[in-house]
Amino acid sequence: MKVAVVGKGTASIITTLVLLKHDHEVVIYYDPNTNHLPVGESSTPHLSHLLWEVLGININDMVESNIVSLKTGVKFVDWGKSKYFLHNFGNQFAIHLENDGFNPYIHRILEENKLVKYIPQRVDNTTIHNDQIYIENEAYDFVTFCSGWDDNDEYIKPIFETVNSAVVYTKDCVDEDHNLHTIHKATENGWEFGLPFPKRKITKCGYLFDREQVDTKKVMEQLNSNIFFEWTPRYSKNILQNNFIAYNGNRLFFLEPLQALSFYYTELYARQICVFLNDRTREMFCSVNNWYLSEIRKYQLSLAYHYQYGSSYNTEFWNKITEKAKNLMSTINNGNKNIFLQNLVTDLSFRGKTKYSEIGSFESVDLKQLHCGMTKESLKDIINEVNPDLINN
Repeated sequence: MKVAVVGKGTASIITTLVLLKHDHEVVIYYDPNTNHLPVGESSTPHLSHLLWEVLGININDMVESNIVSLKTGVKFVDWGKSKYFLHNFGNQFAIHLENDGFNPYIHRILEENKLVKYIPQRVDNTTIHNDQIYIENEAYDFVTFCSGWDDNDEYIKPIFETVNSAVVYTKDCVDEDHNLHTIHKATENGWEFGLPFPKRKITKCGYLFDREQVDTKKVMEQLNSNIFFEWTPRYSKNILQNNFIAYNGNRLFFLEPLQALSFYYTELYARQICVFLNDRTREMFCSVNNWYLSEIRKYQLSLAYHYQYGSSYNTEFWNKITEKAKNLMSTINNGNKNIFLQNLVTDLSFRGKTKYSEIGSFESVDLKQLHCGMTKESLKDIINEVNPDLINN
């Protein structure tokens, strides 16, 4: 099918790569007067796989060319009861990137290899006629908007709201001990991410907080930064707006960037759009939209899973957010923590053949790392708590 993707940001790239992987023809529309935001982002291993599968790009080549830096997991600092712990990806690798460098690099490859046609034109309106959707006089089978949220659309308030603002700045140093990990450092009123770029000896940082509880000007002064972003946590009522239009990226949802979950879900949603393109029936339309709402809830459960353990800070922000997280997590297994831990142990015992304790993108091995890191418990401690007989087996 001939699909138009509106927008030229990272979500547009991910959506385009998924569409190409499923053999669709892609045309990208973008506003030539809109520049990339000079911010840092990090990914999950899914993006590395996608770049290799569709473009044959090895992330090590990008690292050598200083386009990205390697990421092997996340270092949590002052979360839960630990001074710090690592959530690793196993044998997989992801990347840290700056979208004002990475995005033009990928778009150049797409354009030079004639995989995508680019049209420098802002898209505000479309029309539907005779089973086609038109952007001005150009006909398409489908359009996916990845161009940022639209204030005219109806969005849903999340069931789990956390931070809603960020001050971005750069440190002239890296964590020498863990320079392949994204840093997630708890702060008094939120948390701070750090994306290390060892070759350049810098760390791109974002200080995230709730602007209703924090004086933004003071934060900017303390960090000596004038780069400030704010957002309203929300998500669209549907991923498929009609038989011809879907949303993805920030146009579809904007929650906090913990663990690079937004990248993971952008790719997941792009794949589901392709599922619909293969079967554009009313039944599939309803199925995909219902599935999307279910996945958005899982996304928020993933966030709550982290926050339920609290941090080293006894502050209004952490006290409130920890309580909210615990309440949301109590909806799993009827609030019985032991059942959840029992299922986690069962998953680990059967080496992933069961998925009783899966939450969103996190499988049992991830949840075990996070639980043990946050609580300072070992797997033996968990087993002893839920089923001591397993220790002797």
